[in-house]
Amino acid sequence: MSQFVIEMGSGNTCRNDIGKVREMIDAVVDADTGQHEIVFKWQLFHFAPPNEPLLWCTFAYAYGYAAAFGYDTTASVFDFDSANFLASFDTPFIKIANQPRLWRLARQIDGLKYISVNGQLPRDIEEAVYMHCVSEYPADAAEYQATTQIGHSTVSDHTIGWDLYWDWRPSIIEKHFVLEHDASNPDGGPFAVTPKQLAEVL
Repeated sequence: MSQFVIEMGSGNTCRNDIGKVREMIDAVVDADTGQHEIVFKWQLFHFAPPNEPLLWCTFAYAYGYAAAFGYDTTASVFDFDSANFLASFDTPFIKIANQPRLWRLARQIDGLKYISVNGQLPRDIEEAVYMHCVSEYPADAAEYQATTQIGHSTVSDHTIGWDLYWDWRPSIIEKHFVLEHDASNPDGGPFAVTPKQLAEVL
């Protein structure tokens, strides 16, 4: 069994539309066969143009809607306010993106952190799980293959398709998810998987 961290994005994908949030979560629930663990993950930040922030009320709704189906929900946080907001929810972990500027933030967050890295590892961060990541969209699978510092059992996958999953069978894999690909959505490129593509591995 693998843990699939389903990256639902920021406001880019759902447009802070509650109906779209339900549609996205429903699509993952429909694809789930119960053979793997699924965790929903969103992105929380105040300002990151051209990305649209996810409203806190939208996250709270998504958290409750997924919980009604028995799923955990968490988020990547990019600032202290977002981290403090997320701390008011019961989450299995908090995600830290592959940005060294966020390591200071990670050191001040209690509990389990999943931290994306590529090569350099941060120091003095307690309760950290490091995830192999190449921060390009889409990323080249060869770049993932070339970096082996933390192994291949935990992966934040920005490549197209599922080749890394089939090759490595990681215990934890994070993957962007969209209902359909959309070139106007920064989170909606070919590196994201659709419901049909998600069903291929679940």
